[in-house]
Amino acid sequence: MAAKTEIYRQLHEGQQALFLFYSYHNHTKSLAEFYWFSAYNIIEIKSWNGIKNGMRYFNQNEMVDLLDDIERLITSKNKVGDTWREVLPTDLEKDTILLQRTEELYAKYQSKAQEVISHMNEMIRQNQEMYLEIIED
Repeated sequence: MAAKTEIYRQLHEGQQALFLFYSYHNHTKSLAEFYWFSAYNIIEIKSWNGIKNGMRYFNQNEMVDLLDDIERLITSKNKVGDTWREVLPTDLEKDTILLQRTEELYAKYQSKAQEVISHMNEMIRQNQEMYLEIIED
């Protein structure tokens, strides 16, 4: 883990934004993954603010607002005082209100994520020298 942290610190802000977003996004392929991995990023690895800051870097304020909504849901369901309870993907099966709210946020996230990815891809195309190292033979 220390090696990954050191590599991450060597990235510039835009590269860090891409790294954190994709490390989250690539683990949101199902509703249960979306719920659990959102909680994991908020509670365990504490990368949620970094993900939001990355979205700000790419001027994706609507995604920041959506991430705030996700954080509120996770916090309201799983935090009592200063203590976090264990979050499980099966929480959704046991709480219909949580399931409904998570489904709503997941649908919004899936749509918004596609817009964000398109925007970031365009930014990379326009600023290749910042993101890609091209070595000519």
